Amino acid sequence: MITFVTPPPGLTSRHFDLLREEGADGVYTLASRDEPGVSLLVVDPSRWVPDYRPDIPSGALEPLGELDTDPLVLVTAAVSDRKVRLNLMAPMVVNPSAASAVQVIVEGQQVRDLELCPS
Repeated sequence: MITFVTPPPGLTSRHFDLLREEGADGVYTLASRDEPGVSLLVVDPSRWVPDYRPDIPSGALEPLGELDTDPLVLVTAAVSDRKVRLNLMAPMVVNPSAASAVQVIVEGQQVRDLELCPS
């Protein structure tokens, strides 16, 4: 279970399970424990946008507690019309050792569309 310091924007849930999507490396479902049926598709952006380096202010990470390891960075994804849209403006940062998370807004980032491979 991951606990957000404050609910992600637009949601009231703070407690989520991070579920790995079978057969899709770096793709997860963030499923709310507080509101059954509420979930987000999230991805490890380094798998699809290798140059993604969000400039996250250190103060934004303080609520996560002591970072013993590198944080896990995830971004929300939406699929439509054979495209995946990644929201690189609002990464979710997870402290793996404390299972705490924050979602931050970063400057200089944007939404990026990726083409899905044709089936």
